[in-house]
Amino acid sequence: MKFFMSIAVCSFLDFSCMPYVQYPIAYESWNTCMNAAYEESIKIMSALDQDVVERNRLATKFTCTEAHGA
Repeated sequence: MKFFMSIAVCSFLDFSCMPYVQYPIAYESWNTCMNAAYEESIKIMSALDQDVVERNRLATKFTCTEAHGA
Protein backbone atom coordinates (compact mmCIF):
# COMPACT_ATOMS: atom_id res chain seq x y z
CA MET A 1 0.00 0.00 0.00
CA LYS A 2 1.33 3.47 -0.89
CA PHE A 3 0.50 6.89 0.55
CA PHE A 4 0.67 10.48 -0.68
CA MET A 5 1.39 13.36 1.67
CA SER A 6 -0.57 16.62 1.63
CA ILE A 7 0.32 19.71 3.68
CA ALA A 8 -1.41 23.05 4.25
CA VAL A 9 -0.33 26.12 6.21
CA CYS A 10 -3.07 27.20 8.60
CA SER A 11 -3.78 30.11 10.90
CA PHE A 12 -4.91 29.12 14.37
CA LEU A 13 -5.96 32.72 14.90
CA ASP A 14 -8.88 32.61 12.46
CA PHE A 15 -8.92 28.84 11.75
CA SER A 16 -8.33 29.23 8.01
CA CYS A 17 -5.95 27.22 5.83
CA MET A 18 -4.21 27.72 2.53
CA PRO A 19 -5.04 25.03 -0.05
CA TYR A 20 -3.36 21.68 0.55
CA VAL A 21 -0.30 20.87 -1.53
CA GLN A 22 -0.07 17.19 -2.50
CA TYR A 23 3.47 15.95 -2.88
CA PRO A 24 4.18 13.65 -5.86
CA ILE A 25 6.18 11.08 -3.87
CA ALA A 26 4.46 7.77 -3.10
CA TYR A 27 5.53 6.53 0.33
CA GLU A 28 5.69 2.82 1.05
CA SER A 29 3.89 3.05 4.40
CA TRP A 30 1.79 5.33 6.60
CA ASN A 31 4.76 5.63 8.97
CA THR A 32 7.25 6.83 6.34
CA CYS A 33 4.67 9.27 4.98
CA MET A 34 3.96 10.70 8.44
CA ASN A 35 7.66 11.07 9.22
CA ALA A 36 8.18 12.87 5.91
CA ALA A 37 5.25 15.18 6.69
CA TYR A 38 6.76 16.15 10.05
CA GLU A 39 10.14 16.81 8.41
CA GLU A 40 8.58 18.85 5.59
CA SER A 41 6.53 20.81 8.14
CA ILE A 42 9.72 21.82 9.93
CA LYS A 43 11.20 23.03 6.62
CA ILE A 44 8.06 25.00 5.76
CA MET A 45 7.79 26.62 9.18
CA SER A 46 11.50 27.50 9.23
CA ALA A 47 11.24 29.18 5.82
CA LEU A 48 8.35 31.43 6.82
CA ASP A 49 8.89 34.91 8.23
CA GLN A 50 8.80 34.36 11.99
CA ASP A 51 6.91 37.62 12.61
CA VAL A 52 4.19 36.44 10.23
CA VAL A 53 4.09 33.05 11.99
CA GLU A 54 3.67 34.74 15.37
CA ARG A 55 1.20 37.37 14.22
CA ASN A 56 -1.05 34.84 12.46
CA ARG A 57 -0.39 31.84 14.73
CA LEU A 58 0.63 29.73 11.73
CA ALA A 59 1.17 25.99 11.78
CA THR A 60 1.02 23.15 9.30
CA LYS A 61 -1.76 20.65 8.95
CA PHE A 62 -1.04 17.44 7.08
CA THR A 63 -2.34 14.05 6.13
CA CYS A 64 -1.28 10.96 4.25
CA THR A 65 -3.83 9.51 1.87
CA GLU A 66 -3.85 5.97 0.57
CA ALA A 67 -3.01 5.78 -3.12
CA HIS A 68 -5.71 3.76 -4.82
CA GLY A 69 -4.50 1.67 -7.70
CA ALA A 70 -0.81 2.35 -6.97
